[in-house]
Amino acid sequence: MTVNCTVILEGTFRKGGKTSSAFEEYSQRSTANGEAHGGVVVKNYLISENLGQGEKPDFILVVEYPSQDKAIKAFTCDEYRRILSIRDSVFKEVKILLV
Repeated sequence: MTVNCTVILEGTFRKGGKTSSAFEEYSQRSTANGEAHGGVVVKNYLISENLGQGEKPDFILVVEYPSQDKAIKAFTCDEYRRILSIRDSVFKEVKILLV
């Protein structure tokens, strides 16, 4: 039996990253890549305040994949590797957390 896998993505933009054309390209390509691996965005949260420790992330995405294997492949496949430099130009920090 295959068990779904929840992935939580937490991101902090670089200055100007959110409004850049690079963000638009990364968003389109990473969304298409995730969907190609069966990923479905369940919820998108914009963070207004951090009451705990550390820097406040700008957003959190919750994405469901059909399996842990497909989730891992989505973030380790050739297409995702090709857009890493774009991601890194847009975001100061990205966490990809498997639940």
